[in-house]
Amino acid sequence: MTRKHRTGNLYRRGNVWWLRYMVEGKTVYESLHCTSREDAEKERKRIMRPLMAADKADVLANISKRLTDAKDEQAAADEEANPPLAISAAWDAYYDSKSRPDSSERTLAGYESAWKRFKRWIEKEHPDIKQMRDVSKNLAAAYATILEADGVTASTFNQHIGLMRLVWRTLAEEIRAGSNPWMDMRRKKLGAQKVAHRRRNLTPEQFDSLLKCAGSADMHDLLFTLGWTGQRLADIVLLKWNSIDFKRKVVTIHPLKLRRTGKEVHIPLLPQLADILKMRKRNAAGPHVFPELVEDYQRDPSALSKRIAAAFDKAELPPREKLPGVSRAVVVYGAHSLRHYFATQALAAGIPAEIVKRITGHTSDTMLANYEHLDARFIGELANKLQAQPLNPQPQIAALPAHEDNPLPPWAAKMIEGMTAKNWKKVKTELLKTHAEPQEAGQ
Repeated sequence: MTRKHRTGNLYRRGNVWWLRYMVEGKTVYESLHCTSREDAEKERKRIMRPLMAADKADVLANISKRLTDAKDEQAAADEEANPPLAISAAWDAYYDSKSRPDSSERTLAGYESAWKRFKRWIEKEHPDIKQMRDVSKNLAAAYATILEADGVTASTFNQHIGLMRLVWRTLAEEIRAGSNPWMDMRRKKLGAQKVAHRRRNLTPEQFDSLLKCAGSADMHDLLFTLGWTGQRLADIVLLKWNSIDFKRKVVTIHPLKLRRTGKEVHIPLLPQLADILKMRKRNAAGPHVFPELVEDYQRDPSALSKRIAAAFDKAELPPREKLPGVSRAVVVYGAHSLRHYFATQALAAGIPAEIVKRITGHTSDTMLANYEHLDARFIGELANKLQAQPLNPQPQIAALPAHEDNPLPPWAAKMIEGMTAKNWKKVKTELLKTHAEPQEAGQ
């Protein structure tokens, strides 16, 4: 490099002066952060003076250092303008994030409680740690040790660690950390506790007994509706008349758990349930199907859950049970059991498993992507088909159809396996057509 190229020249970008010079044939552009020509000239001389006097090696070293310093300065300026996420602001950021899973308010309340526990611990034990990205794997392991020392159950431990992992993954862009410190942490084996936390299913006889122990007409109808829609308690308590289409035999709701996605769930209005709802509608005064229960639920949601638990208890189905290997009594019967009951009875009546999952909102199975377009008309037609074999709480309904390994006849199973987002309308038409017509032997 000859020295005549080391003097550099000034130019402006907007109101700011920049310096352009060459080093070994490479043009370098550098902001001088000056708005006056006089100040810019001083900066040019200061920068170019050592380059003009130095040999080739020194020039390259000097330029390299200047570029590194400039990069660091820019990074520091960017971080100051947009700092990485602080621990104190993390929960609000998670709650507002459009990337987080769509959880119910009750689930979110549990998440927030677990987060506050972590936040209190880190503020007390590590007050110097202010930003999320400063939480290391060692710090995460230390918190896990504290949870164990506090004697939390394996399930609670897993929920806490799972939440931390979820928060870090959801807010990765705002945290700006190299990795998720919770990802490699092992979950604890639940053993007997895993089985204990599953709600137990009901037999038709038990469901009938539960209805007799409801205690009031409102509770009887609520339990019946839960059992024959497969929905969550809050969605049925708050059910409105404009969600029920008696003509098409369809109930359409927007589950609270899916409220952020705006998804609808279409439920077949089966004959016995339609009869009960029509009787209630004759005396309806207001938009809600269960107006008195709505008032109770909005005042104290837990009170309604206790009334349901009392009905289970009276039907000799104790809501809680102490099991071996579990430190405390766990819930085994409750409103959620009625979701399982609906799924079991619907499958036994011949409704395909994929459609049952869509009705109940159990969307974890990836193959459900092929059934995004199951519309209200299709569900209503299913209800019509089932009129000839109505669902009711009788023991024989629990019996499996002839195909024990697959509740669908082979011809229908083959058609559904080939269903895609493009051909679903054609397959649906064929299913409804062939379902109404007797199948020849061997089909």
